[in-house]
Amino acid sequence: MSRFEQIEAVRVVVEIVGPLALGLISGALYKKFVFPRVLERMKGGLAGMVTSPANRLFQGLTIGMYLGVAASCHASNAPETLAWLQTHLSVQPPPEALRIAFFVATFLCGYNLVGLSASTPEEDGEFHVDPRTGRRS
Repeated sequence: MSRFEQIEAVRVVVEIVGPLALGLISGALYKKFVFPRVLERMKGGLAGMVTSPANRLFQGLTIGMYLGVAASCHASNAPETLAWLQTHLSVQPPPEALRIAFFVATFLCGYNLVGLSASTPEEDGEFHVDPRTGRRS
């Protein structure tokens, strides 16, 4: 494997892992700091619907959809995706639109993966960080 091929392999991995990691981090921060406040304001039936098993099933289906979009819009499949879009939908998006769709779908996949976890960090026994001071309580 030449030096150029090694660099290209690392670039492809970073292209996939970067948006996925950003999605996981932002989803975890949302679940830790914002989601409890949102549930607190909902009170009652709506909060129960948000945390229901049906919502988790829907999140799983949504993650599957994002994975499909990411796979079809990845640079390795872009020519086939462009040909399919032009044949079936008579649409010719620019190749950069597919690249942006890949990054967005990968980010959203990571973001939604965090929502599938069954418990919050507080329920897992992790330490609690006060968002105002940034210190452990």
